[in-house]
Amino acid sequence: MSSESLILVVNPGSSSRKYGLYAVGQKRATINFEFEDNKVIGKVECDGQKYPIDCNDADLSGVSSHILPSLHKYEIISPTDELTAIGIRVVAPVMRFTKDELLTDEVEEALHAIQQKAPLHITTVLAEIKQIKSHFPSTPLVAVSDTAFHATKPSHAWYYGIDTKFADESGIKRYGYHGISIGSIVHYLTEKSLLAPKTIICHLGSGSSITAVHDSKSVETTMGYSPLEGLLMASRSGNIDVSAALAIKRELGLTDDGLEQYLNKQSGLLGVSGSSNDIRQLIASEEAGDKRTKLALDLFVYRIQQSIGQMAASMNGVDNIVFTGTIGERSAIIRERIMARLEYLGFVCDKDVNNNTFEPSDANIATAGSKPALVVSTDEAAEIARRAAQYMQNQK
Repeated sequence: MSSESLILVVNPGSSSRKYGLYAVGQKRATINFEFEDNKVIGKVECDGQKYPIDCNDADLSGVSSHILPSLHKYEIISPTDELTAIGIRVVAPVMRFTKDELLTDEVEEALHAIQQKAPLHITTVLAEIKQIKSHFPSTPLVAVSDTAFHATKPSHAWYYGIDTKFADESGIKRYGYHGISIGSIVHYLTEKSLLAPKTIICHLGSGSSITAVHDSKSVETTMGYSPLEGLLMASRSGNIDVSAALAIKRELGLTDDGLEQYLNKQSGLLGVSGSSNDIRQLIASEEAGDKRTKLALDLFVYRIQQSIGQMAASMNGVDNIVFTGTIGERSAIIRERIMARLEYLGFVCDKDVNNNTFEPSDANIATAGSKPALVVSTDEAAEIARRAAQYMQNQK
């Protein structure tokens, strides 16, 4: 196995740490840690088998120290095998991070310098980078940009209606995110000969965005300077008038950071419903007659329908639509509601097929006479591994 390309994928979250081992582009194992009931629970999955990880960590900050010992213990790799590279997702609103690059000390310093621009994402990544470098000191670490896929957007899709000279100097532009997920979908559809010239990809999860893909390249997306822009999401407000945001700040007596937390963590489906950001719970509450919950779901669907029209306009048409992400892959009810107002674009939902579609590879939930509406499972970890391996190959 030592001659194989071994890539470790790092995906840090606020309440979990997820790692994946890929050998020559194929998933070999996953290593997950979650903080539950005031303790860290770890497990390894390989070839359909699940193995426990013994750890007495008080929190998730140092769990990466268990990765190699666990892979060796369960003989997933041997002690003589060496990792080719480690790939980690980077979400950062600056031009230099619109491409993948080796995570040197200088790059790490650059991330520290812009930490205040995206504290919710960069802080967690920096903490994980520190741990990974301490446990894998000789393994190249590749920063895989979540924005890189959107670098192909035309210039008019990058700017806000502000002084462009100032925008260039300050870096205040519409970067777009979920690029790793969208890239994985485009890669999959291309391999399966299913990618149409004009494709709209709806990544619907706790974070949601919609991207217009023309001839395999991004031309527009709903997220902008930060992942807060665009659709109404699980706990993010999505698009909101700046004056309204400032009014919220004054009324609630919030600091700048407090306002950002409010719009990212206390808004969206959670804020509108006043109860939950879980689609399943919201649908159950709606069925029980809760009016706030119904409004939250109506607003969620409506914003998606609006944005699909926007994406179609950016390409002067659309050939197919793709649903992905946790909600996009699993919620037949939400997919059906979204498609209910897409007949003008040529999409009609086949209710029976849709109701029987849950996390498929490429099911078409449209009727026979409709344009295709595909449900495709995203694989961000595989895309990070592929791009990290590609980066290392290009350096030879």
